Amino acid sequence: MTMMRFLMSVLLLLGATQAAAQPYAYVPNAGSNDVSVIDAATNTVIATVPVGTQPWGVAVTPDSSRAYIANLVTNNVSVIDTGTNTVIATVAVGVQPYAVTVSPDGAEAWVMNAGSGSVSVIDTTTNTVVDTIAGFNFPIFSDFLPDGSRALIANRGTAEVLAVDTTTRTVVQTYAVGANPITVAVAPDGGKAYVAHDIGAAVSAIDLGTSTVGTVPGTTNTAAVAFLPDSSRAYATNYASGEVYAIDAATDTLAATILGMSSPLGAAVTPSGAFLYVADRNTNSVAVIDTLTNTIALTIPVGSQPYSIGEFFAPTGYVSPGVALDASPAAPRIYAQEIVASPGSPVTLVNNGSLNLSSPLGYSFSVGEVRYARFECDNGLRFGNDSVATYTGAGDALLGSINGLGGSAMYFSITANDNGVVGTDRLIIEGSRQITGTTDVNCTYSLYDFPSQAQAGGANGRVATVSGPYLRFVPSYALVVNSEGNPVADVESDDPSYSEFVLGAPTFDILLGQVGGFSYGTANQVNGVVQPRAPSGLPVTLADLMDADTALVFSGNFDSASDVFFSPNADCSVNVQSADGFDDVEAVFTIGSNAAMDHFLCFATNGVAIPASEYTVALDAVSADPALWNVTGRGPLDLGVITRNGTELQAPLAQVPANYLSRLVLTNTGSQDRPYEVAVFGEAGNVISTANLTGSVPAGGTKVVDLTSVLTGFTAAPRATLNVTISGPNGQIQGLYQIVNPDSGTISNHVMVRPGLN
Repeated sequence: MTMMRFLMSVLLLLGATQAAAQPYAYVPNAGSNDVSVIDAATNTVIATVPVGTQPWGVAVTPDSSRAYIANLVTNNVSVIDTGTNTVIATVAVGVQPYAVTVSPDGAEAWVMNAGSGSVSVIDTTTNTVVDTIAGFNFPIFSDFLPDGSRALIANRGTAEVLAVDTTTRTVVQTYAVGANPITVAVAPDGGKAYVAHDIGAAVSAIDLGTSTVGTVPGTTNTAAVAFLPDSSRAYATNYASGEVYAIDAATDTLAATILGMSSPLGAAVTPSGAFLYVADRNTNSVAVIDTLTNTIALTIPVGSQPYSIGEFFAPTGYVSPGVALDASPAAPRIYAQEIVASPGSPVTLVNNGSLNLSSPLGYSFSVGEVRYARFECDNGLRFGNDSVATYTGAGDALLGSINGLGGSAMYFSITANDNGVVGTDRLIIEGSRQITGTTDVNCTYSLYDFPSQAQAGGANGRVATVSGPYLRFVPSYALVVNSEGNPVADVESDDPSYSEFVLGAPTFDILLGQVGGFSYGTANQVNGVVQPRAPSGLPVTLADLMDADTALVFSGNFDSASDVFFSPNADCSVNVQSADGFDDVEAVFTIGSNAAMDHFLCFATNGVAIPASEYTVALDAVSADPALWNVTGRGPLDLGVITRNGTELQAPLAQVPANYLSRLVLTNTGSQDRPYEVAVFGEAGNVISTANLTGSVPAGGTKVVDLTSVLTGFTAAPRATLNVTISGPNGQIQGLYQIVNPDSGTISNHVMVRPGLN
């Protein structure tokens, strides 16, 4: 493949260089028998490739075109075409192939067959086994010297590392190391190798110049080692403790210990050296560690049980196609809607490869033919002055100077130096971008006959064109209600009534009510979507966005509570945060830049009557930096209700006819006075005036309610439906609706209905 890249600005004259974009990572998942393909520019899984059973080992060829996957149980190697992310060959090898390594020249892939004690040598051109080297004792992993002259093999059965001459296929040197060596990594400068030992022993340090072997104190139970490109530091994973050791390669001492993983296994450094990717088996994810700060920047969900032993990144020199305008489905880059940008104050988006813009040429050239390409984007996007145009294809094409840098449209010439420049070849635009707002951006590529046409744009003289979405701006954080609660205040509580909750799920505690479940966090945490990016290209975090005063506000009546708190458990058995304060209107929790995922709002009683109330949750967002981030609140969202139990009686058709007595007779056989409340429902258009809607039914007594004192006026027929709620157990309360003819003395009794029961 020919790649001709030209920086079309004064920067080239000054000797400026463009950093290579991040490549793709191929992560084998032993539990799900597939490979997760991660775009390291966006840290998202863009493809999942089925392979053999229990894939452990991985190696990517130097030209990035193939990924070799060692399948432990099926005793074969899957060969993945990285252009299509499909398996193009399956190569049978020895028994229990744990790992595979590709030689520096890309010509051979060496497969470690632990079960058969051999090494299978695969010709990467034909994808066939061309040699089998026998005589090993449980070989697990190998690595090549930078010049490819030797392969170092971790021979676990003999506690040795064996150096094999790659030409004669014979062991030419033996290094005695600690017990159970499983992986070996050679520094890029060739001066040193580190050996991981999976049980007990410390990391072994081999000086390849003097052949002396030392150890790295403080390390143990390691699974893999990965060097930075400058050989200054190495990282070793401790699968047992969940740690990653940062090792100073000059002194063979620990420089840092990185926590936060469960069972880290395979590890590889990005070609730039900026990040370390670690396969965390137990969490089915890859941890991305910032090698400058030695902290976890983010985690990427992958398949089940990622072992990923080997170099799963391609070497430097790869140019990401970024956003392909012809992609189907479209895959625009996702940025934070909260970014503050305007034409007067544009914001620069750092391009680590994810913002590259690419399109197929859409036209096949004759030798010597010249055409003119134009890239343009809408809604105020500007191409940075550092923009670079790249041709990728089998042909030889010369790209002319870019015109229009700093604006929303650029154009340049393409000259074909042979007949190999065809329509499926691609143009890639690298470099930074500027946005002047957060309206979605779409871009178009066009190819023209003449430069004036390319400068003007439009349909005149256009021979090819492709359009597609480029940037999308979406919210970076979210608040959702996961479940609505309904604790019931119990009328039969110890004095007073309603001071306790009905015993039952989910708390099974009369002193605790669970009002509802909710989640607040980043869009990725809450909704499982790709987390929008900051201008730096890294995922936006709550720490970027939110000030320390940011709070969750729960509206409702909390006046009777002794405590209002968050719990991670539906039964409210654990208090992780109590409200700053609460009253009969709201409860406020200051959360700052912290998430509150899968939490429940809990209400602890205080020995007084709990009122019925509806509850909502809202986010009161305060920007960490209003000049950079425009954050807004979320909600209010319905969270739950507290209701009261008791007796409900209904008179479906209560009338107040002239010259009759109309009344309710309420009886209480219990030992406590019981308050009641009357609700009145009229027919459409009938406006009913009411009074005296509350009262008390005495203990062991009867209350007669004259309906003329309750229903005091009608605009239509004098009738209504009456619901009477009495704060007393069903078994102690009875009710009659009576109409009495005072002239004849006749009484019409109607037992009041219990809604839902009769």
